[in-house]
Amino acid sequence: MDPRCLHAGSCLQNGKYRILSVLGQGGFGITYLAEQTGLGMRVAIKEFFLKGSCTRENGTSRVSVPVADNEELVTRCLKKFKAEARKIASLNNDHIVNIIDVFDENGTSYYVMKYLGGGSLALRLKGGAVPVKAALKVIGDIADALKSVHSNGLLHLDVKPANILFDERGRSVLIDFGVSKYVDSQQDSSTTSSLIGYSRGFAPLEQVNSVTASLSPASDIYALGATLYNLVTGSVPPEASVVMDMGITNWPTDMDEDVKHAIIQAMQPRRKDRPQDIDAFLALLPVEQVEALPEDDTVLVTAVEPEQASAPARPARRWPLVVAAVMLAASVAFFVLSLSGRNAESASLADQTALQELNEQVSALKEQNASLQKQVDSQTGQISSLNTRITTLQRDNTTLKNQVNSYKPDAERWRRYIQQNQ
Repeated sequence: MDPRCLHAGSCLQNGKYRILSVLGQGGFGITYLAEQTGLGMRVAIKEFFLKGSCTRENGTSRVSVPVADNEELVTRCLKKFKAEARKIASLNNDHIVNIIDVFDENGTSYYVMKYLGGGSLALRLKGGAVPVKAALKVIGDIADALKSVHSNGLLHLDVKPANILFDERGRSVLIDFGVSKYVDSQQDSSTTSSLIGYSRGFAPLEQVNSVTASLSPASDIYALGATLYNLVTGSVPPEASVVMDMGITNWPTDMDEDVKHAIIQAMQPRRKDRPQDIDAFLALLPVEQVEALPEDDTVLVTAVEPEQASAPARPARRWPLVVAAVMLAASVAFFVLSLSGRNAESASLADQTALQELNEQVSALKEQNASLQKQVDSQTGQISSLNTRITTLQRDNTTLKNQVNSYKPDAERWRRYIQQNQ
């Protein structure tokens, strides 16, 4: 196990929480799967641990800052960590991670969240693009979360598939506010750190270039549009500098034009050219498709155990299991019929009726099995087609990388121009 992390079995708050495993590590902290021992309930606990500045003292759980020059930054970020945990806990939105406890221990701070066992959107995307309706349902959920975030004077600044999890009802939930910023001038400036993080492909130019004064709700809208691009194409969005120079490419041939237009508008290089708030962005989407999706549609969600979190997601293979079950049921029914047939002469009228019904069920099961087998064959063909597409995309990616390298000088020139004209 990484020596920077708490070991499995470690306890917090005098045994109230027991660490089970590490769920993930980021620039601002480490997230653990834990058990709330009193209720026997699983929770997720995030520990403040600033990468590159904090360390774990040997043989203990205590976090310290070995370099004195980093103490001021760590103190400022720690204060922000706790302040934003309390702010997030007050938002009370079904699509924002539910924080249920905040406390200090081991020389650092922790906050406790409801554990979301449905896996991440990033894991779902390992299997490729998702249907437009399912994509719009996810985007609608996260848009609702961002609307609440923005109305409370916050920017998330790290919207991406890895930061979108699913709850037990299949709803999308926004997590990880580690790089969030206040945009309300009334807020105490000490709650905002000097660090600006970003994720390649999902962050706009003003964020990549660390132009803090230019950050706004439109920055999150860029990331939301990039996430929608990732969902409907199955490809990671191009970096902001590439979008600035070459626009957005690699569209599927059957791409919905309204969705394409919404993505292009959300990912405009210049902040002022994007929708300026969530309602303006949602107005660009084909609302009828979102409304047509059933509330309980969980096409993206399958439970993922923590130890499987790093494994690539694979397309669901349910049909072979169903076929096996049907075959077994048919075999049992056939066996019963065979035994009953030996005593057909002495069978009562009720027995003969039961045998007839069983015979009809066997026939129906055989037909169902044939139908399911056809679907299995169809899925096999789709997998082969996906493999061919992956090969093509890899080749296109290599070509694009070469193009990007050739345009880097021009991109740098445009970046400086934008900074001067913000």
